[in-house]
Amino acid sequence: MADKDAGWNATIPSSPKYSMSTKPTMICGDAVPSWVASIPGPKYDYKTDVYKTKPPVWSMRIKPEMVVGSGVPSWIKSIPGPKYVYDTDMYKSRQPVYSIKGRGEEGEAKAALKRSSSAPVIGPNEMKQGMDATTAKPPSWSVRSRPKMISGDAVPSWVNSIPGPKYVYPVEVYKQRTPVYSIGVKLPTESDLKKARSPGPNAYSGAAVDAKKQEQVDSTRTKSFSCGFGIGSRWEGPTAGMARSGVLSRYNRPA
Repeated sequence: MADKDAGWNATIPSSPKYSMSTKPTMICGDAVPSWVASIPGPKYDYKTDVYKTKPPVWSMRIKPEMVVGSGVPSWIKSIPGPKYVYDTDMYKSRQPVYSIKGRGEEGEAKAALKRSSSAPVIGPNEMKQGMDATTAKPPSWSVRSRPKMISGDAVPSWVNSIPGPKYVYPVEVYKQRTPVYSIGVKLPTESDLKKARSPGPNAYSGAAVDAKKQEQVDSTRTKSFSCGFGIGSRWEGPTAGMARSGVLSRYNRPA
C-alpha cells in the first residue's frame, strides 16, 4: 500500500524545495585552493583591531599615590613612629545590624528565653541613630581647617628644608595701597564765630554781673538800701563798760 502511495505522489506535481548547501572549496573570484595551499611559510591571521577603527574604551584606574589636597607620600613616609590605621567603627556611627539565629538542640521555649536574654539593650539614642541612617537627609556643610598643602603652592616639606631665617614681608612694602578717606571735623559756622566775638550775659562772672559791686565804682548808679547797727556803741554807762570788760560777770555769778 505504501508503494502505491509513493508512486501516486510521484505523478502529482509539487512545489520546489530548497536547502542550504555547504561552502564550496573553490569560489569564483577568490584564490585557487591548491595554489594557496602550496604557498610556503607561516600563515598569518590578522585581528581586526590592527586595521579597523574601534570605539574608545574607558576603565577605572587605580588610585594615584599623590592626591591633590592630601599629604605628600614622601613626606608621610619620612614621619617616624608607628603607623596607625583606625577602624571606621570606632568613630563613625553604624546602622544596627540584625540576623536570624538558627534553632539549636534545645527546646523552643528555652531557645526563645536564651535569645531574649542575649538580645542587646537598645536605647532611644541607638533607635534614633538607626532611624536617621535609613531616612534621607539634606546635605550639610562645614568649614574645615586650611590644609597644609595647597594646589599650586609650595610643598611644605620643601619649604621647611630651606636653611636660613624666614622672612615675612608686609604687603605695604611692595604693594601699592588704595587711598583711604575719612570724615573730617566740622568747621565752625558763622553763628559760632559770632558767639566768640560778641558773647552774651552768661559769659561774664564776678564784678561784671554783681550790682552791689558795680554801685561802688559807678557814680551814675544809685546805691541800694542796706540795714545796719549804726556807728558807735549801742549801750552807754558804767554798767555797759563793765559788761564789755567782763567785770560784771563776777557779780552776777550764781550763789
